[in-house]
Amino acid sequence: MKTVFAAIFLAILAACQSTPSLEDDARYVRLARVVDVHEFTELERKQAEANRPSDTRVGVGLGIGVGSGGSFGGVMLGMGSGIGERRDSRDEPPQVANGANRYTVQPLNSNERIEVISYGKYKVGDCVKVLVGHPTEYPRFFELKPEEHCD
Repeated sequence: MKTVFAAIFLAILAACQSTPSLEDDARYVRLARVVDVHEFTELERKQAEANRPSDTRVGVGLGIGVGSGGSFGGVMLGMGSGIGERRDSRDEPPQVANGANRYTVQPLNSNERIEVISYGKYKVGDCVKVLVGHPTEYPRFFELKPEEHCD
C-alpha cells in the first residue's frame, strides 16, 4: 500500500514540476507598453477603503459528546476572533486603498488595451511584462528578464 501512495505522490510531484511557472507561460504573459497611468487621489483611496469588506471575522462553535454506556458526556463551547488579524495578501489583487494605481497597457503588435491595478511605478512608454486572460488569475505585471525588451 505504501508503494502505491509513493508512486502516486511521485507522479503528482513530477506533473507539478513539469508545468511552466505562471511568469513563463506564453499563453498568458505578453510584453506590452504602458499607454496610460491613472494615479488615484486621496479622496478615491478613502472611498475605496470605505467600500472594502471588513477584515473582522468572528466564529462560534458548539459541540456535544456522548459516550457509550453513559461513561462520558460533555459539552464544549469555543469562540474565535479575527479582529485585527492580517490576511495573507499575496494572492489578492493590489488594492487602491493601499496605494495601487491603474495602468493601461497595449500588448506589442496588438490594438488590445488591458487595465492592470499595480503597486509598481511605471510611466507612459515603459515596457512591461503583463499577465492577461488567465482563467483564475488577475492581470498583473512581472519583472522583465534581461533579454526581454519591447524593441
